[in-house]
Amino acid sequence: MCGIAGYVDFTSNTNPSIIKKMTDEIIYRGPDSSGEYVSNGNIAGLGIRRLSIIDLKTGDQPIKNEDGSVIVVFNGEIYGYKHLREDLLKKGHKLKTKSDTEVLVHLYEEYGEDMPKFLNGMFAFAIWDEKKQKLFIARDRAGIKPLYYSNFDGIFAFGSEPKTVLLHPKFPKTLDSDALSTYMYFGYLPTEMSMFKNVFKLLPGHSLTLAKSGLKIKKYWNMAFDKFSDANLDELLDRAVTDQLIADVPVGVFLSGGLDSSLISYYITKHQRKMKSFSISFEQKSYDESDYSFAVAKHLGIEHFVEELKVAEIPKLFKKISEKLDEPLADTSLIPTYKVSEFARKHVTVALSGDGGDELFGGYPTHRAHIIADFFKHFPQRVLNMGIKMFSLLPVSYENYPLSHVGRTFLRGVKKEPLERQIFWMHTFFLDNGMLVKKPSLDFKKYLPKLDDFDSVKNAMIADFFTYLADDLLVKTDRASMFNSLEVRVPFLDHDVIDFAFSQDSRKHVSLFETKKMLRNLARRYLPKDVANRPKKGFGMPVGKWLRKDLKDFGKDTLSYNKLYDFLDKKQVMDLWEKHQKGAENNGGALWQLVMFSGWLKHYT
Repeated sequence: MCGIAGYVDFTSNTNPSIIKKMTDEIIYRGPDSSGEYVSNGNIAGLGIRRLSIIDLKTGDQPIKNEDGSVIVVFNGEIYGYKHLREDLLKKGHKLKTKSDTEVLVHLYEEYGEDMPKFLNGMFAFAIWDEKKQKLFIARDRAGIKPLYYSNFDGIFAFGSEPKTVLLHPKFPKTLDSDALSTYMYFGYLPTEMSMFKNVFKLLPGHSLTLAKSGLKIKKYWNMAFDKFSDANLDELLDRAVTDQLIADVPVGVFLSGGLDSSLISYYITKHQRKMKSFSISFEQKSYDESDYSFAVAKHLGIEHFVEELKVAEIPKLFKKISEKLDEPLADTSLIPTYKVSEFARKHVTVALSGDGGDELFGGYPTHRAHIIADFFKHFPQRVLNMGIKMFSLLPVSYENYPLSHVGRTFLRGVKKEPLERQIFWMHTFFLDNGMLVKKPSLDFKKYLPKLDDFDSVKNAMIADFFTYLADDLLVKTDRASMFNSLEVRVPFLDHDVIDFAFSQDSRKHVSLFETKKMLRNLARRYLPKDVANRPKKGFGMPVGKWLRKDLKDFGKDTLSYNKLYDFLDKKQVMDLWEKHQKGAENNGGALWQLVMFSGWLKHYT
């Protein structure tokens, strides 16, 4: 795992000191070594900060091909790269290292811009072709590893995080008002947008080519719905975990005690008996999963480490994260993920995670709710309104998934079309009624496969894969882990597992009475029954409760930052705050979103 950055200037003004400044800004992504390359004629510059995982002695970057005409900087891991290496050697390529990075330059020599199709892994890389005078960058299919770019004033800059691009002295830093509206609606930034004008994410499964003739973006991967449908899921997961255990440094696992992380832990122990696992506990029981994590660790014989996230730690952790987080993210699991990464890093350099299990195998309550909604949508609106009113009469609750909130949210979304319904539910479950800006105009359909052939449940799963997973969960995990120089791998997002999961009929994943049916069937064979059968519990913090008590002063102080009200109406924000403090509404999600935005403003505008 690494951090990469660089830029191309066809007027031959590339400056090595600027490249070094760009990569030094993300030193936490790669504290072990650094490297820069500047092309002949000072046209292209590539930079790298390396966290050494494989081939510790000879794997430093940038890496070149035999004659030095193809150069790469690479963030991520290529699984099964040894097989690719063997094929390349048979074709006459000469490789000097044992790293997965070197495979990339030779694959590019062999297959050109089609080479990402051959890669199974998590990756973002940049290749400079000296002979053809062109830059080629690409990102993995699920978007596990980030890659941003900008084209300005005759310069093309790229990097693992937006802050690398911002450091170019000619870049005009301006907040994007459309991105702000989108963040205030979703709590994260979907699709290719960033918080800065003219800085974009390269979308997952895409590559970009830059030459003097211009810039070209290509989609190299389309989601398959008819691949591996008859494969054995047990064998696919076993192979994915085995591939992702390969490292020349200590490897552990995040074990929350939920279904996904518990299954990943089981497959690890099939091949590696001595294993350390890590999780976070909470004092508030509706958020705490530590009893389950200890039960799974005991069942599998894993050495388990748990640390409680105490409310008194939040201001300090918030400050640490805000100083590095160059895009606001309202996900309340960011701080717990940062803490578990921080203390896991004391023991290991790599951790496996259960991210992706819900999106691939139908794990969210909303997925099952679509089955119910397809029945309820035939009810007259006045009947649904009566139900919403009844749920509104229930007392305000600060527990995880309170009935009043869940019930209102469900009924408000019933009449919507499946895609719009899922987007609405996933927005409202976290942020509820705290809308402070106009709903952004965003056509998600152009970013998704054609959904007409699928039922509402599969529509929801596909939408979550391309939005919530790619732009919230994976961003959160990448930043929280990389800020602590920890590599996190996600076996559920192995390419074969993705293809298998989305090639199944949704009824194999979700029924009226059960989510994640295929994973639960596996879990019943290998894990304690109460783990296999337990409902979904989100990995977040009780911010609603904390902002009324222990974090009241912290929240009030953070929301008093004057610059916040250059963008938002102070009266509306204070109204949200007062209603929350009086217990009239639980506005915890919306207020936390503002807290994170305020922290971002303080450091990045």
